[in-house]
Amino acid sequence: MKKYFYFLLLSFLIVSFAHAQVKITGKVHSADHLPLPLATAYLMKANSAVVLKAVVTNESGEYQFTDVGPGNYLVEAKMVGYTSNRSSSFAIDKSDYSPAVIELIADNRKLEEVTVEGKRPMVESKPGKLILNVENSPLAAGNNALDIVQRAPGVSLDNNNNLQLMGQSGVAVTIDGRQTYMSGEQLLSFLKSTDGNQIKSVEVITTRSAKDDAEGAVGTINIVLKKNNRMEGFNGTFNLTAGSGEKFKGNSSLSLNYKKNNTTLFGSYAYSDEKSYRKLYIDRVIQNDGKKKYFNQKSTLDEDERNHSYRFGVEQKTSSRNTLTLQFNGSNNTEYNDNDSRTNIGTTVSAYDTILSSSSSFKELFDRYSANLNNEFRIDSNGRKLTVDLDWSKFRSNKRVTYRNEYFDADMKSVAPLENERSRMPIGIDIYVAKFDYEHPLSKKSKLEMGGKYSNVKSDNDLLFEKLQKDFVWINDPTRTNHFVYKEQIVAGYLDYNTSIGQWSLKAGVRGEYTMSDGNSLTKSKRVKRDYFQLFPNANLTYSLNENHILSIGYTRKVTRPNYRQLNPFDYYIDKLTFERGNPYLNPQFSNEFTLNYTLLQRYNVTLGVNDVKDAIVESMGQDSVRGETWVVRENLGRNLTSYLNLNIPVTVFKIWSMNNNITGIYFDFDGMISGIPIRRKSFLLQANSMHNLKLSKSLMANVNLRYFSPFKYSVYDLEGRWDMEVGATKTFKDQRSSLKLAVSDLFNTGNQNLVTTFGQFDSQIRQRQDRRIIRLTYSYKFGNLKNNYRKKDTSNEEKERAQ
Repeated sequence: MKKYFYFLLLSFLIVSFAHAQVKITGKVHSADHLPLPLATAYLMKANSAVVLKAVVTNESGEYQFTDVGPGNYLVEAKMVGYTSNRSSSFAIDKSDYSPAVIELIADNRKLEEVTVEGKRPMVESKPGKLILNVENSPLAAGNNALDIVQRAPGVSLDNNNNLQLMGQSGVAVTIDGRQTYMSGEQLLSFLKSTDGNQIKSVEVITTRSAKDDAEGAVGTINIVLKKNNRMEGFNGTFNLTAGSGEKFKGNSSLSLNYKKNNTTLFGSYAYSDEKSYRKLYIDRVIQNDGKKKYFNQKSTLDEDERNHSYRFGVEQKTSSRNTLTLQFNGSNNTEYNDNDSRTNIGTTVSAYDTILSSSSSFKELFDRYSANLNNEFRIDSNGRKLTVDLDWSKFRSNKRVTYRNEYFDADMKSVAPLENERSRMPIGIDIYVAKFDYEHPLSKKSKLEMGGKYSNVKSDNDLLFEKLQKDFVWINDPTRTNHFVYKEQIVAGYLDYNTSIGQWSLKAGVRGEYTMSDGNSLTKSKRVKRDYFQLFPNANLTYSLNENHILSIGYTRKVTRPNYRQLNPFDYYIDKLTFERGNPYLNPQFSNEFTLNYTLLQRYNVTLGVNDVKDAIVESMGQDSVRGETWVVRENLGRNLTSYLNLNIPVTVFKIWSMNNNITGIYFDFDGMISGIPIRRKSFLLQANSMHNLKLSKSLMANVNLRYFSPFKYSVYDLEGRWDMEVGATKTFKDQRSSLKLAVSDLFNTGNQNLVTTFGQFDSQIRQRQDRRIIRLTYSYKFGNLKNNYRKKDTSNEEKERAQ
């Protein structure tokens, strides 16, 4: 691994040479010497008045420009309701500089209220982070969180609909920086039930600080929800969507906000009814004593998912320095799923002698509730700050399934008794989290951050499986019944140090996590207890030649802990002959990642990364050649070395046409054991995403999104290439309150994922056809006060948005 580090370090040092750069700090006040928060300060060339940078003042009316090179400058300040003003010109050499306070005079013209409108680029590039902005964009309208997240740069879904980042599993998903503590089916259900209109942006994070949780070997996908706005009075938004593919899909949402002085009340409600279908084709060949048996399976899955989600809370500024936020989130999801399949079984591909007819029907209730208390206290005007977070979450799921299996011969005559089975699987998860974060500036150029976190998680999974007897009595099947309880506690503490010297800035820290886990299968009397302490250091060194050339090199150590389902020593049946098996002895995997990032002209971003995973959690397979059963299990099987290069290239073609192109090349190198067979597997994956926005008129905008995934090898699977296209148009009406969007996803129905397994004794092919080509029509209406009031007497009440 050292050679990769030396290579990245050498590449970094080659472009490093000295040009002293400094900070410019100042203040913007009113004529009566009151600070003006939310004023815009522009750094300009003194001779040409060309704008170089722009920032917004904080609640103390302060602004700061960093990494400023030698030259002659001036600062101009502007704010709605005031006349603009400039500082005197000044020269920058090698020392920090503070211009005189800029005073703004209230505009004598009567200006009760104005509309402030801004537009962010669809994709923003920041060192170690790519941000997909979806607030008020056509991408959010009518879609759920899963639809939006998988369109973020570098994000994809694997064959089991699990999220991947840079082609790799082990992704941590957070909401406003807080862990969801969900994975697999639960995370999938949660994302599908989250209304896209509530999302502000999706952050794809490959580097992290010690303040962040160490969970997530590849990186973190952070979903940022819309925050409370600063509009005085009452306002809200209503959305209504109707869609159709093979099945009907519809959703609606309502969000409300009321702000008066220092108090903000907010709430939202969304309902969705999504019907869909999926056709699955599985061909398997199993050998037994040199003889081959062929299995040809065709399945049709009909799904109907209905969800209610809601959120409400209050934000109270209790003083000029303290802000308290209390919020509650909930969702209630009901899913119906009917699965009919037919499996032809024979000794040749063309002829079969046995037919397995299977059907299953299930209903699942999934409820999620969470509450959060956040208090941010700004200790002084020098930047000292203490934040306290208390979180409580509760998940309840109850799945009831009925199964019907019957064997026939080639003439459709029954050859075995009809099997009727049913199962009940209640799952309960309770989570308690408490954490604090403290920031302490050491000087104008350095800062120390420290904090701690405690989390307590308990998962209770009690599965009952029953068979119907000839006398129509249901009896328990002990071989498929299991009660599994998992408890996990994590105590963490961290220390982060930030400093800058001239053109250089350094952020380094260490996080320590002590984990105690207890997985107990009460039915099978299998119990695995663990406790371990691990340190997770990280460092990021940045060199700024000027504002147009920024280079950084980083290192992070991360962990991926197995989820509760993966640890449960039980077989989760997909159908009669295929299932997923839990592994109670599955260990966490640890990874070391090195990244090199270059940002050009504050627009273009290049990231080179190397991720080295030891004891990698890999999906393996097993099969019973006599019974014809095949299963999937996860094990710690070897070393996975992944290298990737990500390019983010925004382009303005014409004034009305802008695009963002994101290209990721990924090279996999796996060395280990899969299904007891030594394997060294190398593969290359290319992901490309091109988003196009066309402003056809002031009120009409069109968008096109193209995605491509090349063929590649992952674990024991060979995945075929795929691509898809989404097109849409949005019309904003004259009142500026209502809009209409028409969109079609996967226009040519080419985005289905197919795979082949030809490894050792395994020979199978899986093809699927999902309900992906969907046309949606979305109507949005904004009501209430949509304009900001900027009056001199109110400026002291405008607080800075709380950092999540």
